[in-house]
Amino acid sequence: MKRFLGRPRQVPVYSLSPGLNSLNACAFLLQVQPAVRHGLQELNDRNARHTLIEVALISYLMGMGFEYRTAIAIVESWESDETLLSDGILCQ
Repeated sequence: MKRFLGRPRQVPVYSLSPGLNSLNACAFLLQVQPAVRHGLQELNDRNARHTLIEVALISYLMGMGFEYRTAIAIVESWESDETLLSDGILCQ
């Protein structure tokens, strides 16, 4: 460490997100497990692109603090959005 006027230079520490287990992959995977399970079931009936987008959106909303059931209801409501469908962002 460089010294300035006889004191060691302090390096700030930044937290990426609040909480003690902010970077615990196991905790994150357990949180999104319902969305992943939903996606695996949907792969049988829908195309992979649609399923991956749906799982990503559900997982994102869960990361924002929504419960799984609320997140899936929000994403399913977006599936009927004509603008998203016509622009090719979502597919049926």
